[in-house]
Amino acid sequence: MARVAALAAAILAIAVAFVAGVAAPAHANSPGTSMYTSTSSNDFLAYSRVIRLAHSGSANGTLLGTFEHADKSGAATSFVIRQSTDDGATWSTKSSLSDPLTGAGHPSSQLWQPFLYEFPQALGAYPAGTLLLVGNVAPTANASTTFVEWRSTDDGATWTYVSAFQSGGGEGTGIWEPFLALDSSGKLNCYFSDERQSATYSQKLAHIVSTDGGVSWSANADGSTRVAPGEVNDVASTAQSDRPGMATVAVSASGTYVMAYEVCGPAFNCVARVKSSTTGDTWGSGPTDLGTTATTTDGRQLFHSPYIAWSPAGGGEFLLAGQTESGGSEGGQIVFVTSSSNATGPWSWIPAPVATTGSASNCSVDYSPDLLVSASGQSVRYTAPSAIGPNGCEEVTGQTNAGVLPFRSTFSGGDSGWVDYNGCWSTTGDVYTETCGGTAGPKAVAGSTAWTDYTVQGDVRIDSGTQAGLLLRVSNPSAGTDALKGYYLGITTTGLVLGRENSGWTSLSSASLPGGVTTGAWYHLVAQASGCTFTVSAVPVGSTAAPTALTYTDSGCTLTSGAIGVRDQGSTASFRNIAVTAGATASTAVAPYAAPFASGAATGWTGYGGTWTTSASTETYADSAGGSGDKSVAGSATWGNYSLTGDVRLDSLGTNANAGFIVRVTNPAVGADSLDGYYAGVTPTGLVLGRELYNWTQLASATLPVSLPTGTWYHLTVEVVGCTITVTGQPANGGSIVSAGAVDTGCTPTSGAIGVRTYNAGATWKDVAVTPR
Repeated sequence: MARVAALAAAILAIAVAFVAGVAAPAHANSPGTSMYTSTSSNDFLAYSRVIRLAHSGSANGTLLGTFEHADKSGAATSFVIRQSTDDGATWSTKSSLSDPLTGAGHPSSQLWQPFLYEFPQALGAYPAGTLLLVGNVAPTANASTTFVEWRSTDDGATWTYVSAFQSGGGEGTGIWEPFLALDSSGKLNCYFSDERQSATYSQKLAHIVSTDGGVSWSANADGSTRVAPGEVNDVASTAQSDRPGMATVAVSASGTYVMAYEVCGPAFNCVARVKSSTTGDTWGSGPTDLGTTATTTDGRQLFHSPYIAWSPAGGGEFLLAGQTESGGSEGGQIVFVTSSSNATGPWSWIPAPVATTGSASNCSVDYSPDLLVSASGQSVRYTAPSAIGPNGCEEVTGQTNAGVLPFRSTFSGGDSGWVDYNGCWSTTGDVYTETCGGTAGPKAVAGSTAWTDYTVQGDVRIDSGTQAGLLLRVSNPSAGTDALKGYYLGITTTGLVLGRENSGWTSLSSASLPGGVTTGAWYHLVAQASGCTFTVSAVPVGSTAAPTALTYTDSGCTLTSGAIGVRDQGSTASFRNIAVTAGATASTAVAPYAAPFASGAATGWTGYGGTWTTSASTETYADSAGGSGDKSVAGSATWGNYSLTGDVRLDSLGTNANAGFIVRVTNPAVGADSLDGYYAGVTPTGLVLGRELYNWTQLASATLPVSLPTGTWYHLTVEVVGCTITVTGQPANGGSIVSAGAVDTGCTPTSGAIGVRTYNAGATWKDVAVTPR
């Protein structure tokens, strides 16, 4: 869509959202990190794009980013290529590309709508790993629009100008927003918005085709046919006033293509819509098919500049972002998710990992946000302009869980991936704190509204007042005391309370905790949702006592899916170690377990080799000897299916060093592999999963995107269900999620205790907890 029209429509949509929404907007909390910071107040930023190299040999894993760039003073500008080699933690400039065109208004002060593309296979004379950058160059007077193309064969260090391959007029007769993707036959398609036939189509979506890697295209620069098929209409309404635009395309592993785009004009107000294709060349039932509006099950819709991506995680899912939102109070800071094969829905949502904010004359805030899934698909990176920084605008970036289980927030890296509703929220260390209190039910929500049966656990501390706790099965949250659909497990001054919230409060069950609840003390809460049955418990952190537990069946419940969250009421409170795992039990027969290291003792733990110490101040358990297979074991040999979560830190490294957790442990003894069970651990470069039956059989492994330094906490979740063993890992302060899993056909360790183990590494553990499945 044209630049001026896009910004005007964005302002209108925001106004509509405020009229229709609730009074107090929520927001995703983390401001993200800077991918690029404007260098002066004249430096105008918008429309970011980030890719991860995957076909470039030793450069694989490198992130390259760029963005729309203009200079308000009229000075010539450039496309800046930013690079990160540490999974987005830090960025530097790798190269820049100047306007190659000549004539009036060039070199231009306006370089718009860039798109980076890495060849996944050889195209024409160019091998896999070749990079193209296409962008829209408009002269300073904005009288024309030209798609310009550059090529790089050295991972973006240097670029060669290829051609100006399409051209149009200015506002109202221009071309906009090029997007590159392969079709099903391996040809390179360039999708874009086209106003050049404005008498018939105020704007349409179309594509042109290249069979030689972008050297030449099926349409001439003026849009006329060079070779078949010329320019192909993809979304072209029969109503001249309709304006489909800003197409992005994602393709699933099964070969389904999904296009996301806005449809502007008086009938649609730039709502985000989608339609699918089996080839990438013909879409839906034809060009006049305007597709389906993306709407979540709790009534949210996205507007303006949508971006779609596909993730292989969770059985495969499409993710969709946009600039603004209606139907909720999140201010557009959410990402839609669907597992439907053609993205027709139902759609759920997750909080965005960053909060874009503010307004500035040199910043098009959240305009055309970019989504990039991690290599595993379990994390998603969100990059967009935000009106912050010393000169009024930054391209901010951050990543969070992509709506798949398991999920973990330690808050040591901030509160990325959370969205709050009322209250005053902040993070210190690994603690998330709400300090305003009040009776309006301050809450923060994370995870996916699509989650069904799961276990959520975490530590809760009442800092003042009478209650605080965990939310589960959350949908349609907003500001207000009971303004959500879902369930609440809280601790009060006397014990546990379980209730349903649905724009009102229904108390379901309660139980007293021995000795009551002490203000300023941590309590470990567990809530398991299995169908309409909720099994919940609480125990003081560090205690070896059995948790206080209850099970309640909410007959006829309708709240069968939803996200998780934290909440207080008439109180202030703190939260930490929030973890969610798939599956749940509907029984209290096997109690959840939380290691008692916070007490300063390791009661119930038995060491086999090693030198073991416990610290009450850091709530940790450590082996300073770092021998070959030092281990310590706790729990019951009768435990069968369960999930274990905990953090591990490599303190010193020997040969082939690693440390982690053992599960389904029986017959432990001193020695490297002296036990029957499974081991899941982390090395400085990867995850390892194996079986130990007094020998070692490796079952699976995975490579970390960034090496793990000594002294850095790493979170592991180990799940054992039948003969399926899975380990999932993520840096405790945030980063890409990786996993390794195996089905151990005919497995013999079908039950057993848990433990910690190290191999040639001094190591420390904390926050170890087990929940039955």
